[in-house]
Amino acid sequence: MRRTLLAALGAALATAAPAGAALPVYSGSSIGEGLPLKVYATVTPTVHLFGDAVTARLAVVADTKLVDPSRLRVQTGFTPYRSVRSPVVGRVAIGRFTQVTWTWTLRCMTTPCVPEVPPSDRYRVFRFQTIHITYLSKNGQSAYGIDATWPKVEVLSQVSPGVMAFLEKTNHLNWRFDLAPVAAPAYRVSPRLVYRLALAAALLLFLAAAALAWRWFRTVRPARVPTAGPDTGTTLERALALLAWAHARGDETLERKALERVAGELPLDDPRPKVDELSRTARELAWSQRTPEDEEVATLSERARETSRAPEPEETAE
Repeated sequence: MRRTLLAALGAALATAAPAGAALPVYSGSSIGEGLPLKVYATVTPTVHLFGDAVTARLAVVADTKLVDPSRLRVQTGFTPYRSVRSPVVGRVAIGRFTQVTWTWTLRCMTTPCVPEVPPSDRYRVFRFQTIHITYLSKNGQSAYGIDATWPKVEVLSQVSPGVMAFLEKTNHLNWRFDLAPVAAPAYRVSPRLVYRLALAAALLLFLAAAALAWRWFRTVRPARVPTAGPDTGTTLERALALLAWAHARGDETLERKALERVAGELPLDDPRPKVDELSRTARELAWSQRTPEDEEVATLSERARETSRAPEPEETAE
């Protein structure tokens, strides 16, 4: 009964007799001929039209008392065909027999498969690479192997003899489907509206970037203080103007430099005691640890302006 089922599985896969088998012979093999395993290879269909899918199936029937199916390794190739996906591996166990099946789906859409070679331009024949099945020992080394061949594959042209005769006589293609006119494309949103919205968005982003850049420039490079001409006001008045500008903007460093300059414009050797006292006060504010108050700066500036005015002539006694 078991041998009957095994024979039915082998017949379903067609026949591809193994070639160059270098297998050990076991007297107790249930497969027959003293062999531990047998190989069957099929291609379906063996004759197909250009561009059609082809199924290549390889089945190895093994006696599990002599062979461990997990140690089988398969090497083959299908050039110029390419595998559409990874091979599908299936296992069927019946008693002491196990059948391991590898199934490839192949397709060739390139120039080498076009039927255009002698003796006829209507078909082309291919023979795939020889199959080599290796059985590994427990240490991973090759113990023995067996070879098998694929059936030849014939590729026919998609162009029928009637169409070929028509082309030879008329040199004109009789299309079954009209290629024109092509239907107008449909859009969810009008391309013109998308273009205008994108242009408006780009303009807004540009203006926003320009505003941020101008604000950054004003922060890094503040506006310069307009300086008076050489004939406008005295050096003391210009120093007082710089002091007022720096104090109003909170620039402590420039304010202290302006106070030092004001003190320099009020020399200590002035015969008037008020000027001497005012110069010392300006230097003390310039080098003090605290920031001068608004009232102190205003008082100092007012007193300094008074000293810059010409002194009134003293009245002579009659």
